[in-house]
Amino acid sequence: MTPAEIELASRQLYNAVGDPNWSSAEIMPLIYKATLELFTECGFTIENIYQTTSTASTGEYALPSNAGQVKRITYDGKKLFPITMRDDDTLTLQNQATTDTGEPEYYYIFNDTIFLRPIPDTSSVAIKIFTFAEPQAVTASSTLEVPTWTHNAIVDFVVSEMAAKDQNFQMAQYYQNKFQNVHIPRIKKRLKLIKRGDSFNIVQSEELHPYGTVGGQ
Repeated sequence: MTPAEIELASRQLYNAVGDPNWSSAEIMPLIYKATLELFTECGFTIENIYQTTSTASTGEYALPSNAGQVKRITYDGKKLFPITMRDDDTLTLQNQATTDTGEPEYYYIFNDTIFLRPIPDTSSVAIKIFTFAEPQAVTASSTLEVPTWTHNAIVDFVVSEMAAKDQNFQMAQYYQNKFQNVHIPRIKKRLKLIKRGDSFNIVQSEELHPYGTVGGQ
């Protein structure tokens, strides 16, 4: 469903179709709030790839504002290895202000900023940031980033919030319980099956990984 269709379904369930006390401007934030709840409660992985370009002698790059978790960063198509600030101290001989440049091999993240080591020596090289992103704000024309099989849960969440605002607490509690105790467990179960995909249900052995140096994780 589109956000507009979810709004209509919520209005129908709450008997508020055409109700002037409820505008789209009020309901769209409730839909967004529901997607954030699903993201937090269920651990959704909204996969987004952001791209920027390097600037010679610049080692700091802003992390996209809705990047919930960074899965991978590449520089000119090559994977960069994640390191800690302590690892960075080792690489720079405890001189964080070093201006040594070259082709980056490592990165760490602090305060929503990506730090590359070495600092790029070339401009206009593609830097790709693979992320599990957080949902973005919703408008009537948005494409919802959560899958269609979660949309009924969003409808129940919105109805619960509408009822609570109208002090219909019994109805609000009913739909909140449905959201938390029926939809959330079902969504979590389905997500586990999806994430497993066609892979084997085993833990990968660390010694079988092709790298094990600084940032090898």
